[in-house]
Amino acid sequence: MIVKKRNPRRTPAFLKAMLQGEDSTQEVCVRDVSVNGALLDVVQPLRVFEMVTLTCGNSRVNGIVAWSDDGRLGMEFSELLTGDTLVDSLEQRMKISAPRAYQSGQIDS
Repeated sequence: MIVKKRNPRRTPAFLKAMLQGEDSTQEVCVRDVSVNGALLDVVQPLRVFEMVTLTCGNSRVNGIVAWSDDGRLGMEFSELLTGDTLVDSLEQRMKISAPRAYQSGQIDS
């Protein structure tokens, strides 16, 4: 039996946040987010596998740089996000949800 790896649903975003790397801190823009990672616009590139902390509003998420290229990077979170983890600068919660078919059990494992 072949098991397909599911890609988590990504939620488009346009949130200002701070990204702290091992040697620097910079303002970034969160372009999209899923339960296990985010796409960020960055000014300074970071090294792949560098440990980072993303701060958005009152929320902090730890992870690593999965890839970095041409002003963007993919961040993989250390722990899966819950639905209300990221908060924007206006302290409005971002909703991160699974597709309706998944929630209702219509997607086969």
